[in-house]
Amino acid sequence: MRAFQLVGWRQPPELREVPVPEPGPGQVLVKVRGAGACHSDLHIMQAPEPLPGFTHLPFTLGHENAGWVQRLGPGVTGFAPGDPVIVYGSWGCGVCANCRQGRENYCEGLGGQGPGLGGGHDGGMAEYQLVPAARYLTPGAAWTPAKPPAQRCRTDRSS
Repeated sequence: MRAFQLVGWRQPPELREVPVPEPGPGQVLVKVRGAGACHSDLHIMQAPEPLPGFTHLPFTLGHENAGWVQRLGPGVTGFAPGDPVIVYGSWGCGVCANCRQGRENYCEGLGGQGPGLGGGHDGGMAEYQLVPAARYLTPGAAWTPAKPPAQRCRTDRSS
């Protein structure tokens, strides 16, 4: 699959070919339909040295993602392949007081760092994203990720 990855500090990201991840216990593989770029991604790309919470390079950017469930790891319930989902962007440790109250963006263990902000997980600027737990998915019962827009402008101007 293709992934937009940071390969070195203060270097431009690269579109690279990487293996499709395989979901393990409790994990969900999402086929990404849309991934947003935000200020957090720019902050990471401009960092002169490793930021706290990063555990590896290359690192796939992007933490504003939506798509469809592709595969479920063992033990995952509540979703099925093909379900539309939004991926929650702040992944916490899951055990601190804030995470237990559903406030993972204020995680005490990881500082609220999720994909695109560290925490050791790749983001969604790729064809697929491995989500570490189904609790980070919002079902899309009343919506579906957008389909590609129809071609609206003509490139042939001869007529």
